[in-house]
Amino acid sequence: MIKKVFHSLLALMAIMSSIACSDTETIADGGVKVPDGLNISETLLNNGLTVSKTGGETTISVQSKQAVQASSDQSWCTVTVGSTSQMMQVTPVKVSVAANSETDDRTANISITSGSESKTVKVTQKAFEGLVLKTTSIDLPAEGGPFTVELKANGAYSVETGDAWITQTKVKSMTDYTEQFTATANPAAERTGSITFTRESIVEKLTVRQAAKKIAEISRNAMDIAPEMFPGWNLGNTMEATGEGLGCETSWQPTKTTKEIIDYVKQQGFKSVRIPCSWYIHATDGKIDEAWIARVKEIIDFCIADGLYVLLNDHWDSGWIEVDGFTANRSKYEAVSEETIASKTETLKNLWTQIANYFKDYDEHLLFAGLNEPFQEYNLFNSRHKELTPILLRYNQAFVDAVRATGGNNAKRTLVVQGPATNISSACESYFSMPTDKADKALMVEVHYYDPWDFCGKEDNATWFWGSANHVSGSSHNATWGEEAYTKSQCEKMRKKFYDNGVPVIIGECGANWRKLSENQAEHDASVKAWFKCLYENAGNNGMIPMVWDINSTNQNGEKGILTIINRTSLSIFCQPALDGIKEGVAASQWK
Repeated sequence: MIKKVFHSLLALMAIMSSIACSDTETIADGGVKVPDGLNISETLLNNGLTVSKTGGETTISVQSKQAVQASSDQSWCTVTVGSTSQMMQVTPVKVSVAANSETDDRTANISITSGSESKTVKVTQKAFEGLVLKTTSIDLPAEGGPFTVELKANGAYSVETGDAWITQTKVKSMTDYTEQFTATANPAAERTGSITFTRESIVEKLTVRQAAKKIAEISRNAMDIAPEMFPGWNLGNTMEATGEGLGCETSWQPTKTTKEIIDYVKQQGFKSVRIPCSWYIHATDGKIDEAWIARVKEIIDFCIADGLYVLLNDHWDSGWIEVDGFTANRSKYEAVSEETIASKTETLKNLWTQIANYFKDYDEHLLFAGLNEPFQEYNLFNSRHKELTPILLRYNQAFVDAVRATGGNNAKRTLVVQGPATNISSACESYFSMPTDKADKALMVEVHYYDPWDFCGKEDNATWFWGSANHVSGSSHNATWGEEAYTKSQCEKMRKKFYDNGVPVIIGECGANWRKLSENQAEHDASVKAWFKCLYENAGNNGMIPMVWDINSTNQNGEKGILTIINRTSLSIFCQPALDGIKEGVAASQWK
């Protein structure tokens, strides 16, 4: 509230002081000779009145022999002239000020007139604590970039951007504020973000809408993009690990996937990234969890922003289809019923319809792979590839049909289907064929390559050396098959059946474990390098895109060794022999 008594006394004391210092005379009856003119406190005239934001009343004392009049130039500040004291000829002018609900300080001028003389007292009222945005929404182009938010506030406030793609740079003045923000380019569909401004108990929220990336119609088919995907790299089991919620991303390896990791992958020369992913275990009543698919999208966007191609699949996913879709019993093989096949087919179509719709606006840099390794339980299925392939063909066709039915870019998107057990020999048999497809040359086929298993992955009695140049005379650990000539022949078989007929080949997984040996480490390192060089060179010469399996584990101890090239935690190369072999193989191939 205004200090009523203080202001009144201040004015009166100033007048009395002025009178005491003048040539006034004492009148016989005890009065005082009133000076001529209009007398108001010099302090008040120089400094004015400062009043509270809540408003109130105060009084200005005016001394004059003549009648006093007063007026205000603002409606929120009113004046009333009171009765004049006969002894001192002092007239009170009451000033009434309404509460200030605005966010700015405001001023009024009070004009006080007596006779031909007029003086002005300035009234300043503080603003109410406040925060006002000049707009509550902003629309941005897909390209992103800087943008400005204008607001008014009369004190400190906080700002919180609700989305990672919006960042802030502050530029402030005392009462008017301009907040600078930057939005990243939008890689896909229209998106909405928010910025929250808080001033004490007042909260203002700004909605930021960013236009979708301009959708370029897919004009390049599988044959066009295949050379641009060579060579490829796998995110391993990172987004495939079983478990609940987003936490399972680090259940099999310790590092959450960041843009810096993907940047580092690109720096090593890789052109495509395979993201093995679970969907079935992250769905409730058939609906994929929103937070899960959004996290997968975030990783895809890291890759797309780097110009990498992305292959997204439905991986092991608890074996709901890759095992249970082919046997009624996991302990021993039992033929599945028609009802099971039909049910699995509908579930597969439901999942891929959701995934395809979610990523519908992405261009040809995003590819879908329906499964991972059908017939994955080798002890159940190794002798049954021909018998079970008709079921696989139905699943492959259902996947293609489901994605194509979503339309848009999915009508032409490159799709990848799997050969029996992703085995090269079985895929090249006459009993395996590609699905029918409305799109032209928009399919690829997937196989995996870990041959010879004695060298690449077998846990006991392993062959530590590979390649004719690395044999050690008299050693019982030399590879007897699966060396250079075998690798070349396998790649050529795939080229003749598929690539020569307009179907590029994805080697969705490949690799050889790098072991820590008590002796002959140099020979083993040379073998690992030679194995990768041989595979990547022959793959690039035969229309195949190898994507190295990389699990982000640095535990090299033990007989089995480990298949890790990049240490994602430290952003460093863990297995240099493997990376050197890949780079040399790429350089020697026709797709270099």
